Amino acid sequence: MAGADCRTECLIRMSSTYDFAIFGGNALASLVAGLLAHDHNKQVLLIADPVSPQRLPRSIDLALLLATRPQSWKMLQRGVAETRALMASLQASDALDAAPVRIVADLPRTKAALAHVAASAQGYGQTSRDGLFPSVARLAVPVALAESRVVTIGREAAVLEFSRAGTAALVVSGEPTAVGQIVVADEAALLELVPPAQRPAQLVGRPMTGTLTSPAKKLAAPVMLFPDRGVSLQQRPDLSILALVSGDGEVDARLASTLPGPFPLQRLATTHFRCVSTVDGAPLIGRIKPSKLMVLAGLGEAAAFFAPLIARLLAGVPGDGEKEWASAHDPSRPTREAVADFVATGAA
Repeated sequence: MAGADCRTECLIRMSSTYDFAIFGGNALASLVAGLLAHDHNKQVLLIADPVSPQRLPRSIDLALLLATRPQSWKMLQRGVAETRALMASLQASDALDAAPVRIVADLPRTKAALAHVAASAQGYGQTSRDGLFPSVARLAVPVALAESRVVTIGREAAVLEFSRAGTAALVVSGEPTAVGQIVVADEAALLELVPPAQRPAQLVGRPMTGTLTSPAKKLAAPVMLFPDRGVSLQQRPDLSILALVSGDGEVDARLASTLPGPFPLQRLATTHFRCVSTVDGAPLIGRIKPSKLMVLAGLGEAAAFFAPLIARLLAGVPGDGEKEWASAHDPSRPTREAVADFVATGAA
């Protein structure tokens, strides 16, 4: 599933019926689509515009959760092992690497939460000390669907129409298209497609700024996370730094407080977009009413590594404990107290 896009060929072999239609141009959407098509023999339509190589990344795709719940770490580490095996089977082992990650906590409550995160991660093989996680799996290259049975079309070709009762139906190039399940798998698609009145109350949209700086002094680790300042940094081999900053208040000041200099650092590129998080820090996975859309949200930078689990759930063949874990994160549950997790000030 790693390689060139198959958009033109796929348009030629369009079907009128699909088991799944997946909206999303991120790694999670591509991996879930590919796994459903190839491991579960499903007819899958992926709806996503091609991503320009010049566009700044909007995530780091890192197998690290700011989660204190051991069960989430169990599911993540299972996904890491499966994703590594998948890439090896595709002769794309270089699609994954491992990077040291340092989390810098500023507030006492965040420092306490980080201690719980470290303890939970330790139980599933992710060691850390003083906020440094020395070897965290990272998706190093974009995921594409070369030579895949997944049919891929551009976003402009697909429209969701809502009945008077609120149920969503898919229209492709002006024609109604029968789909067993419509899945919204990335944040931009969720904000664009799901009417505000239908979005689960647990979801909140927030602005993001992405910036690439000129080469800087070496960071303390190749990936640095500042949850209380809402800043994530990834240093590239040429020492330039990709910075992702949450929120729209004091963006420059918060970013500057995390950078090593030398100042002034030139911004080589900047982009603005919106992302989605949950108010209680826990993932949200399940159908929403009345549209019956399947929503995948709140998985953060680790989203891609949950693809094997989510593909099994969608295909109706969940693994050990996966159905229970997902059900606990369903938006229809009357309470989320059992899964509510840590929310950093900078993520609000």
